[in-house]
Amino acid sequence: MSRNYFTLRCGDQHEKIPYDELQYLEVMNDHILLHLQEKRLATMETLDWIMSQLPMSAFLRVHQWFVVSYRHITRLGENYLMIGNVKIPVSQQALASLSAAMAGKVTES
Repeated sequence: MSRNYFTLRCGDQHEKIPYDELQYLEVMNDHILLHLQEKRLATMETLDWIMSQLPMSAFLRVHQWFVVSYRHITRLGENYLMIGNVKIPVSQQALASLSAAMAGKVTES
């Protein structure tokens, strides 16, 4: 049976993170900030570990400091994307994958 969430250590607590609520991850100096629909969480886990917990058909690393959920992208520009009112930079390498996803060529799982 496939789970629709992962569990993440945030400080001295463990948080259940539903995949469909996770909008994007942002790498900060010494921690990762998870932006969910209703809240933000900070963790000391590594980005590689968090990405290993995510379904890669639904998430993409678009920049050195950002991983986004395809389903929450509202607009794609020449070198950025929007999730709501938040502008996130996109590397040239990630642009082709995002363009295909926005055109409906990538299906959600």
